[in-house]
Amino acid sequence: MEHIAAIMVLVGCMQGGTACREVPTPVVGFETVEECHELLSPSIEEVGKVFKGAYGQCAEVDPALFVEAATIEWRITPSRQLEVKVIADDSPYVVATRTDDKPKLRN
Repeated sequence: MEHIAAIMVLVGCMQGGTACREVPTPVVGFETVEECHELLSPSIEEVGKVFKGAYGQCAEVDPALFVEAATIEWRITPSRQLEVKVIADDSPYVVATRTDDKPKLRN
């Protein structure tokens, strides 16, 4: 099994930081954080072609989380930065959600 050290999260917003959604990434997991950072800027540029606001972040992850369930929380800060947290979860699903009480997306 491949060792995963980082994930990329991309978010596109239509109206400032309010109407935002997660955007599929070109690569799901990376063996190193550096590999993720190499693709981050071009990926954000591609999101910016479709959305008024484009954000991206590489988040370090515990490789065990790819075997078990995890929650990926993200939010756009008041300073217009994307914050991402990857948290171990007991649920049987991998969850991606905004942290400002918006509905959760389940895969």
